Amino acid sequence: MKTGRLVLTLGLLLTGLGLSAAAWGQERAEEKTSIWPKKPAFSFRIGTYFSSVDTRVRIDGANGRGTEIDLGSVLKIPRTATVFRANGDFRILSWLGVEAEYYRLNRSKVVAIDQEFTAGDIVFAVNDIVSTKYITSYLDLALKFYLIHRQRLDLGFWVGAKGHFLQLGLENQSAELGTVSVNRKTWFFVPAGGLQFSYSLLPRLYLYGKAGYFSYKVSDTKHFNNTRCDISLDYYVWKSLGIGATYEYNRSTVESDNTRFVGLIKARASGLQLYAVIGF
Repeated sequence: MKTGRLVLTLGLLLTGLGLSAAAWGQERAEEKTSIWPKKPAFSFRIGTYFSSVDTRVRIDGANGRGTEIDLGSVLKIPRTATVFRANGDFRILSWLGVEAEYYRLNRSKVVAIDQEFTAGDIVFAVNDIVSTKYITSYLDLALKFYLIHRQRLDLGFWVGAKGHFLQLGLENQSAELGTVSVNRKTWFFVPAGGLQFSYSLLPRLYLYGKAGYFSYKVSDTKHFNNTRCDISLDYYVWKSLGIGATYEYNRSTVESDNTRFVGLIKARASGLQLYAVIGF
């Protein structure tokens, strides 16, 4: 995603926060006579996520660092995918809530490469036929604190982590070496935290927003960071049943020297989810 699109998303979120804060004063005066229904304390969203993903990977070996490659341009892994995604949001107390989200991407490609690179301790040469399988599962967890919790407006902060479960396999059908492969399977959680809000635009029409950032460097060979923001709109067409849409941007970088994975992963994803929602 271009920087301009990220700035636009953050701008929309901050605008929503500003409008929510401005409406707070007016809401307090109207609260006693308001006909606004109570916002759902529990909601479950299930739908289709249209994602765009860019991933760069470096797989180190016993003999040193591998080559950092773009999976899309070098191995021709598809940059777009349409997948199932589920989200649950539960308001435990007036000032406390939890949220969880899950989706999975499964991409593969067989291609004759036009760029030499090293993965592990194996050199993949130009014109080698490389079969790539890349599976990523994401589990997003957040603990939400509401500093302001009014009839129409909630405003506060959240802390949580995005779990990445990765499986990457490269099989090289080389004329000189025969068939050789590199396989890595690992998981890691990248913490994050930031601001959040929800606001009732109209009866049964709810706007939600969240943005956050976290970065931590352990050493020159071990660090991670995460930037994310999303904005959602839910409309309940009948009692507890509704429809909605979410736009999300997420970028994470992990460099690891542990036994599960030695190397670097840079992932950037954005997309639109259309879903059905149950809330009460």
